[in-house]
Amino acid sequence: MFGKFVGVAGLVTMFAVSTGAQVSLTGAGYTQNFNSIGKGLPPGWSVRTNATATDLGTPVNFNTNAVSWGSSAGQFCNTAGPTNNLLALAVGNESASLQSAFTNRCLSIRQTSAFGDPGAAFVLQIANTSGFRKLAFSVDLNTLSPQAHSTVWTVDYAVGDSPASFAPLGTSSDPGVFGTINQSYSLGADANDQSQNVWIRITALSASTGTTGNRDTFGIDNFVLSYEVSTAAAIPLFIQAEGRNAVLTWNDSNFALQASPSPDGQFTNVTGATSPFTNAMDDAAKFFRLMD
Repeated sequence: MFGKFVGVAGLVTMFAVSTGAQVSLTGAGYTQNFNSIGKGLPPGWSVRTNATATDLGTPVNFNTNAVSWGSSAGQFCNTAGPTNNLLALAVGNESASLQSAFTNRCLSIRQTSAFGDPGAAFVLQIANTSGFRKLAFSVDLNTLSPQAHSTVWTVDYAVGDSPASFAPLGTSSDPGVFGTINQSYSLGADANDQSQNVWIRITALSASTGTTGNRDTFGIDNFVLSYEVSTAAAIPLFIQAEGRNAVLTWNDSNFALQASPSPDGQFTNVTGATSPFTNAMDDAAKFFRLMD
């Protein structure tokens, strides 16, 4: 069985809405500033431990109470962000009572030897990306209480309702000082127009380094996801039977051939596929599409 899909960019200015435990995309973007986490985690977000390169991790509790940057208790928690109510940069030694008054909040963790080191993860679950492509995002990575131990945070993503592997996008090393690093990343083409979940994580895949002292309080803030709208286009995919093979031909090298075992399954790039591409009819049935 064969099929095709072609995505072409189109932009509209709207917003993303969240439904239940997932984020459902609409329009041209989704933004989360975490300023309401005193009421709980935003829809689509979870905090986890025991995460690995092949495992989402185990959801754990999130402390909605305002927690001081200096608290050494191992937990995911609601802390002040690095800017105060006047949007001035904090210096890091503000009192606990002053921090609790900050309207700028941050989704944070204090790692300990027994909690989240390694395996801590901040996770966004997107219901699907049907109708959207070229997903990219930026996020503030905040060091809120620098300590002797250092953690490298890995940013990665996966496609599938129950993913077994994650594609790394980059890493962020511990700067060792109070403040914010803004990072930007682009997801691969395999995240385009998917009917299944797409996951974005910020996770401590490896143990922190250091022999004495505590771990940092680390938080994320100002997550901004952008994407483009996919629409159909007249890029033909020709299929011709040749003996026991099916030969697929298309005329635009900008489009990648993707395959899935079912029309609503996970489409992935066919490694090294160029036009013409030969698929043996004795192989398992596949659905094919072209994706820009």
